[in-house]
Amino acid sequence: MKKKIVKKYEDLILQANNATGRKEAVDLIHKAAKLRTKFDSYEMT
Repeated sequence: MKKKIVKKYEDLILQANNATGRKEAVDLIHKAAKLRTKFDSYEMT
């Protein structure tokens, strides 16, 4: 489960780096941040 979240996070960050518009990049970064908090909560338990 953790590996899947990390892979999805990496994909979102890569897409954000390659995004053409600001809104698109911000949206992808927000999605990645949500996954990051989910991942961090898994590490805590």
